[in-house]
Amino acid sequence: MSKKDKKIEIQLADSSVKVGQEEYPGYSLSIGKKVIGEIAELDQQFAIIKAGNVDSFHKKLEAAVENLIESYNLGK
Repeated sequence: MSKKDKKIEIQLADSSVKVGQEEYPGYSLSIGKKVIGEIAELDQQFAIIKAGNVDSFHKKLEAAVENLIESYNLGK
């Protein structure tokens, strides 16, 4: 028997991201209705934000998004 492929909708939306006590322009990444991570633009780099703290830096937005999706999939 073959399995049906599930269609997964990933959305990247503009938002303000809180890092510590300050807010920065950034993005919110969600799968369906669940927000899986936030990305802030800091010093011309893209930082992955977890629990209000910077987790890692990436030079390109695509790399940050890939990292968040990979972390989400490995955590399941």
